[in-house]
Amino acid sequence: MRTSEHQAEIATATKTFDRVANSVPEARHWAGKVYAEAGVDECLVEVCELLVSEVVTNAVRHGAGSKCTVSVLPDLWVEVWDDSPMLPRRRVVDSDSEGGRGLEFLEMLAPGYQVLHDATSGGKAVRFLPKGW
Repeated sequence: MRTSEHQAEIATATKTFDRVANSVPEARHWAGKVYAEAGVDECLVEVCELLVSEVVTNAVRHGAGSKCTVSVLPDLWVEVWDDSPMLPRRRVVDSDSEGGRGLEFLEMLAPGYQVLHDATSGGKAVRFLPKGW
């Protein structure tokens, strides 16, 4: 995980969601649609959707503010932003746990993912590019 200051980039598509559990499948579907419309292979669309689900779930559970924003950048990096300055951290989980593996998924499926601080708002963005793109 690389951590640095956030610099705004022009997004291909951006959508803001309420920071509630029901937004997770909505964000997943929306990002998958953007990826599919960009002509990305179906397997990569599914990886994007999985990672968006994980990162938006983390924003909903551990973030701050009433909203989170998902952006797909022109180079197909995906960015999920929320108001919390708290960095994501790996949790120790049992082998039969159903949660707590979001960072593991990012490390496996989007090596080189980034966590970017937004000095202006005090929030952060988790940015990733699915492996294989």
